Amino acid sequence: MARFIAAMAGFSVALAATLGQAPIAEQKSPRAVVEEFWRAETDGGRITSEGWYKASRFFIRPSLQPPANEVIHITANGHADSIEETARTQNWAEISVTTNELGQLGSTLRFRPSPQRGPNGVLLLRGPVVAFHLVLADSHWELNQDGSRGQQLRTSPQWLIDCADRSLWINLDTAIRYVTEMQANTIDPAIKKNASVTISALKKLKE
Repeated sequence: MARFIAAMAGFSVALAATLGQAPIAEQKSPRAVVEEFWRAETDGGRITSEGWYKASRFFIRPSLQPPANEVIHITANGHADSIEETARTQNWAEISVTTNELGQLGSTLRFRPSPQRGPNGVLLLRGPVVAFHLVLADSHWELNQDGSRGQQLRTSPQWLIDCADRSLWINLDTAIRYVTEMQANTIDPAIKKNASVTISALKKLKE
């Protein structure tokens, strides 16, 4: 984990402007909140410790630690994912994101492509669906930059995601940059080898 956090520090340069810690000022719709979060997420907004901290503004009670990074989900490039409101009450909403998962990246930088076909040989075109639950809240907990829990703040009502998903979703271009950076920072020959194979596989998906 320490090696992962150290390596992530060098990856943060291109992502510094993606997210901001300042609260979302106006009361955006639940869908607009998820659209903003998903765009930042797939661009690599939470792949670094700094980004994880900044992304805490989307959540009522953000997680204290970045994920141990056993699995990172890799999606297709572009922002063509379908985002729709699938349930709604006065102060609660469910927003569903239908994405195109290309595969998963393990902690040793080994890439596992998504299956092309499901049960009985059925061709899988897109998926999965990632559901976000939001509540209209007038308070949220801060996350301090050192990763500790901050104080509870009162704000004007705003739609916030009700739990911090520890799963990471990044797009193909971000995945290539991330694996390249991790490969440069590791001294483990097995991980370096995995990274080379993964980079080659990911670049083929762009063709």
